[in-house]
Order: sequence, then structure tokens, then C-alpha cells
Amino acid sequence: FNFSANADEFNISAVEITIDKQNNIIIGKGSVVATDKQGQIVKANKIIYERSKELLEAEGSVEIIDKEDNILTTDRATFDKPNNIINSYKNSALITKDDYKLKSNRIIYNTEKKLISSPQNSILTDGDGNIVTSSMFQYDLEKKMFSSIGNIKIIDANKNKYFFKELHVDTAKKEIIGSDVSAVLDQESFGLSKENDPRFVANDIYISKFKSNMSKGIFTVCKKRDGK
Repeated sequence: FNFSANADEFNISAVEITIDKQNNIIIGKGSVVATDKQGQIVKANKIIYERSKELLEAEGSVEIIDKEDNILTTDRATFDKPNNIINSYKNSALITKDDYKLKSNRIIYNTEKKLISSPQNSILTDGDGNIVTSSMFQYDLEKKMFSSIGNIKIIDANKNKYFFKELHVDTAKKEIIGSDVSAVLDQESFGLSKENDPRFVANDIYISKFKSNMSKGIFTVCKKRDGK
């Protein structure tokens, strides 16, 4: 049987529902689906909803779908409804409607401001096969802007490797602005033999689909030699 309970901000359906009137808690188990008034959907194996705090906790194969069809999957998540904050924990992945994928053990999603962030190591992958790894990030879904400070690495579709201290990616225009950058370029895609090691360092860089502009940069194709 599939039972449902109207819990103020959420409409909850599940195979089994327990209502703790004394503590004002609703517990749903088995194929649980909770939908809020904005049409955002939370699916999980188990949901605990504290009505007084309007706090929903989801566990086991969690899937959260927002109004724009961005999909967050994780092992465990909490939804703080008054503050419109979703916190996900362990094996978290967000797939945006623009075909970008974010992976981290911790993702914080402000559903009102459309801001996604993480204070932990994270990976951003686009549909072209470019991969960004960072020690933290913030992603503005409305402005389509991914930003990070700290240890940042990009491996692009041509196997070139870029290292940054600060990075901003316009995911709509597919343009990158970064500072304190160094790069190791792939010999084959750069048109050189393995006897060369094309690389550069620069104060900052602008990268688009067809060109890269460096400011105060040093570039060489010379073979790396110890002590040289």
C-alpha cells in the first residue's frame, strides 16, 4: 500500500508512514517521495520530517529534483525549508540541465538564490570532456558562473593540464579566466614530438574555444631537464 501525509510544506508519500504526534515528526519508509509547494521533489528510501523546524532529512538513494530539472543525487541530504538550504553528504553528484556534472562529498544548494557550493574537494565535468578539480567552489546557476580559489586543476579534452590559484568559468559561453596559472600542454595535440615539453606560466589567462590570451607569461617548448 502507498500512504500519503500532507505535512505543511511537504506532501509526503511512502510505503510506510509513522506520525509521532508528541515530537511532531513524520517518518516515511520505502519508495518515499516528498514534494514541496514549489514543485521540488525529494526521493529516498527513508525520510524524517521535523514539522516544527520544517527540516527534512533523506537517507538512502536520495534524488532531489529542483524546478529547473537540475538533479542532485547523494547517500544522505537535509532540506532546511525556512532557509531554502539543501545539504548533501557522501557520494554527492549534481547534474545541471546544461549537461554539467559536479561531484563532491559535500554539496550545499541554496534553492532560493540558485547558488551551489562546496568547501571540499570537488570535480566539475562538462559535455566536451573537460575536467576541473578544485578544493572548493561556488556555482551560480542563474549567471552560469563557476568560481574557485585554492588548488585548481583543469584537464581539457586535448589532455592539456592547467593549474590555477583562482578560476572563473562561464559555463554558458564556455570561457575561462584564471590567475597564477601554469600549464603543461600535450605534445601531440600541440603539433610537437615527445622531444618537446610545451608549457607556460602566466599572471593570468583568458581561454575560449578558439584562442588563449596570457598576461605577463613565459612560454617554452624546450625539453625539461633537471636543474635547468
